[in-house]
Amino acid sequence: MGKYYNTFKKGTLELLFLKLLSQQDLYGYELASMINHLSENLITINAGNMYPTLYKLEEKGFITSYEKVCGRRMRRVYYKITENGKKELQEMMDDYQRITEANNTILTYDFEQEKREEIS
Repeated sequence: MGKYYNTFKKGTLELLFLKLLSQQDLYGYELASMINHLSENLITINAGNMYPTLYKLEEKGFITSYEKVCGRRMRRVYYKITENGKKELQEMMDDYQRITEANNTILTYDFEQEKREEIS
């Protein structure tokens, strides 16, 4: 596993949470399990990094939460994206796309090839 993935993860948890919540309401464990599964465990979510991010999203008005009774005594807290959250998700996805394109341009840049093209 690369040494930079944790930094990447910290910067994208909000984006990942909003994306999944734009598909359906999810409870915490379900959200974490989906990210772990979809990333083939490259991105691991635990309570220590999940709930502070969810609380932050809720404070900003991007998600709301509600309780649902499951079984006789078990209650789960589900998270739901808001209209403001959908707008924020789109902005975050646009930013992510621009950053990815800029990174790819830099990572594939070939100084020697550019020099050869200038000479011809």
